[in-house]
Amino acid sequence: LLLTGGSSGIGLHTVQLFAEKGWIVFELSRSGKSTQDVTHIDCDVTDDASVEKAVNEVMQLTDHLDAVISNAGFGISGPIEFTSTAEAQKQFDVNFFGAFRLTKAVLPILRKQGKGRIIFTSSVAADLSIPYQSFYSASKSALNAMAFALANEVRGFGIRVSVLMP
Repeated sequence: LLLTGGSSGIGLHTVQLFAEKGWIVFELSRSGKSTQDVTHIDCDVTDDASVEKAVNEVMQLTDHLDAVISNAGFGISGPIEFTSTAEAQKQFDVNFFGAFRLTKAVLPILRKQGKGRIIFTSSVAADLSIPYQSFYSASKSALNAMAFALANEVRGFGIRVSVLMP
C-alpha cells in the first residue's frame, strides 16, 4: 500500500489499519515518521520531482503496488470574497493537483502490472458544497470528476479507481 498524507487524521489511521492487517505500507508525506510496520518517505505532493522521487523510492523497496491511496489534503475556511487567489490555488495544488501528480507517477507501474487500485480520499463536500469552504468543496468536486474519468480510462488495464467521500 502506498498512501499520501498519512502523518495525521484519516491517513494516519488508514496506514495503521493496513499495517495491522499485515500489508506492506509506505506512507508519503512532508512530516511523517517510519514505525516498525510503516515506511515513511518524504514527499511534497505539490512538487512533481518530489512525487516522482518518492514513488521511485517505494519501487526500490517493493516489486509491486496493490493499492495507492491519494489522501493528502487540507481545507481552508472563509468567505469567497476574502479568500486570496494564492490561498485558493494552494488548496487546489494539494487536494487536486497532488492527486493528479501521484496518479501520473503510479499509472505506468500499475499498467505494467496489469492490475492495481487507486483510491482518492474526497469528501461529501464535493457534492454538497459547504458555505465558507467553497474552495475545499470545489477541489474535492474536481477530484471526483478526474477519478470518474480515470476509472474509464484505465479499466482495460486491470486498474480499478474508487473515491471515498467521508
